[in-house]
Amino acid sequence: RADAQPKPAPKPTPKPEPKPDARTALLAALSHCLTKAQACQAHCDSQLATGNKEFARCAAAVAETLAIGWATQTLVGRKSARAKKLVEVCAASCKECSAACLEHKEHWVHGMHLECKECMESCDACIKACSAFLAA
Repeated sequence: RADAQPKPAPKPTPKPEPKPDARTALLAALSHCLTKAQACQAHCDSQLATGNKEFARCAAAVAETLAIGWATQTLVGRKSARAKKLVEVCAASCKECSAACLEHKEHWVHGMHLECKECMESCDACIKACSAFLAA
């Protein structure tokens, strides 16, 4: 028939996003954690430079987390046989870093030392990703 309208094509059902595997999720968490840790380290260094010794523990913990985090990211990325051992060390380092950053919590409500808050949150997320990787 000349007056018949063509039927619109059915809309394809969107496919759900695939869940990232534990390795991919860990690499993303490590990347985010390392970025936040670098900002925290710079903040701690600037506080120490002004004589504020309250940031000594945080600065030391974040420096260690950065070193271990970069090594972990490299080994996980390379699918190294030693990656799981280093992921365990990374989780422990992130736990220490998170605790050191938490010491500045009282200042966060005043908008101060938020680099430490963001570092703590990214460390906590990295610990979860480490646990998921180790369980996979």
